[in-house]
Amino acid sequence: MEIKFSHVNSKYFSDISFVIPKGEITGIYGDDGDKLLRLISLDDDSKGIIYFNKIRKLRRNYYLFRNDMELVEKRFINMFGIDNIYEYFREYIRYKKLEVEDVDKKIKDSLRIVGLKVDILDRRISTLTGSEVKLLQFALAFLTNPKVILLDEPFRGLDLNVRKKLIRIITRLKDKFAKTIVIYSNNPNYLYQYTDYLIVLKDNKVLVEGNCSDVFFDSKYNIKRPDIVSFILLVKEKKNVKLPRRKSVMDLIKDIYWNVK
Repeated sequence: MEIKFSHVNSKYFSDISFVIPKGEITGIYGDDGDKLLRLISLDDDSKGIIYFNKIRKLRRNYYLFRNDMELVEKRFINMFGIDNIYEYFREYIRYKKLEVEDVDKKIKDSLRIVGLKVDILDRRISTLTGSEVKLLQFALAFLTNPKVILLDEPFRGLDLNVRKKLIRIITRLKDKFAKTIVIYSNNPNYLYQYTDYLIVLKDNKVLVEGNCSDVFFDSKYNIKRPDIVSFILLVKEKKNVKLPRRKSVMDLIKDIYWNVK
């Protein structure tokens, strides 16, 4: 689903315009990126022109677009005061007013997508590790089969293995199921490696948006670059060696090896 905001005003943004490309992973970089996520999710009261797949958002069709999106918060918020995981899932389905023939199957399928075992349903949310809670948040989001998934600092505080698992899940959702994914992070290394399109915010305005690699390699925006981009540019400046724009450190090491050889 392509999302287009044109001259939109809200509590935190004034006359803001940007595009979320369909079927790609879009990164949001800069201050107040979490607030932009809420604007996209329609949680933030806004006025302006907003299109979803070229259909303009109006008061009468608002619910159609809102139900196509899921926001995975930075921190888990227990909306129902329920600690038992199985009961929480059931309440979430009721809250979202999902029409489900087999509730248990729906819940188990969402757990399998994120690699959680079914026996976690017998546990309490308060006993989970931080990584388990994050995977649980993803499983809850998948219950609605959203077209757009919004992620607020999804990798913060996670160990390397869980981070890799989330990346595999996110990439699969994009490549196999054509989901539109939006990630807010203030870590340029993550955004460069995992996103296709980038929106950079500064002073509650869009400083620049476009191809992620092009934005980070352009010097005129004066933003903190990913380490790998800084290294590639340094090699060009100091050694006059033009390395390819790699997103993977391992691929870059291979390029360096062949240049030295």
